[in-house]
Amino acid sequence: MMIDAKKKKKYQKYLSQGEEVVAVFGIGGRYFWTNAIILFPLTFLLIGLPFFLKIMHLRHSKTYILTNRRVLVKDGVFTIRWTSAPYDKITHIVVKEDFFMKMSYGIGDITIYTAGRTPIEINLVKIDEPMKIKNLLEQLMVEERSLLGVMHEDPLVKPLG
Repeated sequence: MMIDAKKKKKYQKYLSQGEEVVAVFGIGGRYFWTNAIILFPLTFLLIGLPFFLKIMHLRHSKTYILTNRRVLVKDGVFTIRWTSAPYDKITHIVVKEDFFMKMSYGIGDITIYTAGRTPIEINLVKIDEPMKIKNLLEQLMVEERSLLGVMHEDPLVKPLG
């Protein structure tokens, strides 16, 4: 999963020293464009306007950033909320691929659970290739934990290389 220099530069100001952007993504492209093309003509009849506005809002309000140290979620357009979860605090990841959404658009949802005094759930909704993203997340988790000296006992999650 390659990231262009423009996106890297755009989100660099939100990162700590030594932190690098690995991936930036949002809702699935095929999901957005299919719905936008179908709903746009209906906006003239005002029937599709609320649905069209919802899909446009979802496209512009959700951005997911994977760095070499943590997951960042930018949520909002006018009022922006940032959520961050370091890889060493992630306890488990759940991937949900609804049959219709997977077959129609190739999208799914990922829920990331964290540990700590105030555990949080981070939902990555309607993303392309959720299993590929989950595998990348697990790879980044293993790399970060090995740098911190935290051993992981799960035999299914092993460092690459």
